[in-house]
Amino acid sequence: MDSIIQLCSAFGGTYAGRSMTDLVAVYSEIEQKTNSFCTTYNIACGSGCGTCCEHFMPDITASEARLVAAYLLIIKKDASLIEKVRNSIGNQEGPCPLYRFDSPFHCSVYAARPLICRLFGACAYQGKNGYAVFRRCKYNEEKTMPEHIDFDSDVPVMQDYSYLLRSQDDQEGEVGFLPEKVASMLDQLQFLAGMLDKDDTNPDDTPNPMAS
Repeated sequence: MDSIIQLCSAFGGTYAGRSMTDLVAVYSEIEQKTNSFCTTYNIACGSGCGTCCEHFMPDITASEARLVAAYLLIIKKDASLIEKVRNSIGNQEGPCPLYRFDSPFHCSVYAARPLICRLFGACAYQGKNGYAVFRRCKYNEEKTMPEHIDFDSDVPVMQDYSYLLRSQDDQEGEVGFLPEKVASMLDQLQFLAGMLDKDDTNPDDTPNPMAS
């Protein structure tokens, strides 16, 4: 959480900073609810599993992409990882360019990960009959979560969280695949950082568009 606070502070006083602060608040609310849901219904991913990241490319909003891009620039400062994201433009099948097989959470930007990555296998969704339902992740070979749960009570569903996030997005909730969205935000934030004179956000020494 300290790293996320650092991001918001780095762009304080700007629209980008306010957008990230608002998104972090939404993520915090969602995390409390999904943690409670998983505890109540004994839902957990298998130990060391990251298979979903290998076979999926997240589609994300502009606000989600902004936070991921800021994390890459301010926290990670890894030129090769940024290049990996850019080189993944056009890949719609996966693996996610931020996937790391050798880390506990398998994500290079775990603290800033998009909404779908927070919800996959950790919440119910609205079924065809309008009621909430949970089904075990198809990659959960260890069976560390129930196979199927039908709910007759009101529980938060994936669609609720998605609507909440998209209602705050500055591009009306329009989504695109992670590489394209994040690459675009990297360019915007590097430009903004140049205006704010935060030169350390340019790990690969890309020419500063504001430089004289």
